[in-house]
Amino acid sequence: MKSVPYLAAVGALMYLATTTQPDIAYTVGYLARFNSNPGLAHWQAVKHLLRYLKGTANYGITYAPNPHSSELFSTFSDVDYGGCKDTGHSTGGYIRKT
Repeated sequence: MKSVPYLAAVGALMYLATTTQPDIAYTVGYLARFNSNPGLAHWQAVKHLLRYLKGTANYGITYAPNPHSSELFSTFSDVDYGGCKDTGHSTGGYIRKT
């Protein structure tokens, strides 16, 4: 694994997740947990994610107001309580549409 550019790939994916591809943010964050000691399975997951990005290059996310709602904004959230089997940490996220 020393010759594999795992850190560079995860760093590039982190940039994409924060700038243009929010749909991969959870996966990239999970892969970043193994930056200090990645294994072959982690590298295969990075390659799988890169293939996903190549296959969805023409897709996009569109945010638009709901014409049937009088609300100024909507907020959606989700949480995974204790979902990490290694540490028992939870994961949460939210999005606010204005």
